[in-house]
Amino acid sequence: MEQSPQTRRSPRYLRFLVTGGIAGVLLGLVLTVGRSGQVEQPWVLFLYLAIVLGVVGGILGGLVAVVLESWRARRP
Repeated sequence: MEQSPQTRRSPRYLRFLVTGGIAGVLLGLVLTVGRSGQVEQPWVLFLYLAIVLGVVGGILGGLVAVVLESWRARRP
């Protein structure tokens, strides 16, 4: 009796990283708009927050992908 090959499904890491990065940049934009009246140059604040939160969001997106893959690997 032949067995059909099983396909291994794993998350696409780049998509998780990019989605987390975009979410971080959008959060930076929201935080900048909320503080725009309190700073002299709001674009500097946005640039700083976009870089920092984009990197943090990308890292968190990657962690979510790793957790999903390990969770899926444990399931029969």
